Amino acid sequence: MKKNYGLDWLLFISGLICIVTGLMLDFHLISGGREARLFYRNIHIYSGYFMAVGLLLHLFWHKGWISMATKKILGHKNPPASNH
Repeated sequence: MKKNYGLDWLLFISGLICIVTGLMLDFHLISGGREARLFYRNIHIYSGYFMAVGLLLHLFWHKGWISMATKKILGHKNPPASNH
């Protein structure tokens, strides 16, 4: 439970930073010249990396649930055991 809580915060904070810095860069809301834009661009890139790592951890930790839910949604049933 604690690892999920920490992971949720990692995903939320890194996602929020990535969104905010992306909007700032896209709408040219950064003053201070080229150095300031480069600083915010680096923050944007590295927050995206943290978010990607968090996403991969999330998928890995929940692979059992994802597999079960996918089978249920697609209507797959476990095949009967073979009596050979």
